[in-house]
Amino acid sequence: MKNIAYILLFIPLGVFCQNSNFTAKASKNKIAIGEPTTVTLEFKSPASQLIDSVEFQLASNGDTLGNNWELWNKSTLEKNTYTEENGEFIIAFSQNFTIANFDSGSYVFPPSIVQFNSGKLFSNSLEFLVELDEIDEKSFIKNIKPIKEVSISWVEYIIHFLKKYGWWILLIIFTFFLGFFLFKKFYKKKTDAVYIPNIPLEITLLNTLKNIEEKKYWENGYFKKYYSELSNVLWQFLEYRYNVQTFEKTSGEILESLKWSTIPKKFSSEVSRFFEISDGVKFAKYKPLEKDNIHSFTTIKELINGQRLDLDTIESNQSTENE
Repeated sequence: MKNIAYILLFIPLGVFCQNSNFTAKASKNKIAIGEPTTVTLEFKSPASQLIDSVEFQLASNGDTLGNNWELWNKSTLEKNTYTEENGEFIIAFSQNFTIANFDSGSYVFPPSIVQFNSGKLFSNSLEFLVELDEIDEKSFIKNIKPIKEVSISWVEYIIHFLKKYGWWILLIIFTFFLGFFLFKKFYKKKTDAVYIPNIPLEITLLNTLKNIEEKKYWENGYFKKYYSELSNVLWQFLEYRYNVQTFEKTSGEILESLKWSTIPKKFSSEVSRFFEISDGVKFAKYKPLEKDNIHSFTTIKELINGQRLDLDTIESNQSTENE
């Protein structure tokens, strides 16, 4: 039984490694001699796989890459996070390399390397066709004419301009003064400002919970969708209420930050239990029980209702008005 438990523990790690991929794409595969093209390297990995460092390497270091290729420039490494259609969170690292070739012919840009943690992956190779610029042999050579100097004063320029555009200038001036006169005569300044009340975040999140409940995700077997939307509501409230950063943070990091917040111990343990179930559903295909689904929803709703700030603001305003 102990060996089986270890096997089940490492199965998700194997799946994450298989889902990682490293690709190379070129902006143009047919270029002229000395014309730059951009090679984009992209490494994708499931968000559940912890990655400490990522580094892209071309086939050769330095400005000369071999096979007549030269490296002109490279961008900084960018990191993006998004969710696929199946609800799985993906982290993507990308970097652009500008290269050029100064000899005609067909060339292959060798696979690049990505090193992450203690692992290494190779990208696909790219094929390029480098050609000379085409010359139009039918075009004729034009005679070079000397620049003809014209002597004219600025007064003559003004007279010529007024003769050509004088009536248009008068029409524009007349229209401007007519519009200004009508504006001053008929325009009334509005004194009553339109007040658009701000909807408190607590009300917005409670309405979101109501919509989640009406859609019946877990009743229809959509557990990952159900816990993804509940997690989004919880992240927003924790960041708003306790000033805890939740963007691109793991559940463990969020819980560690909550230890230094003012959240009551009752809700702290309940939130910890919710993250345990939610992570199991998202990353380990865990199927929660009916009581877990109901309790997770109730925990978030009670947290928002019990720790909301908008009611305190309303009561404070009312007491100020009574004074």
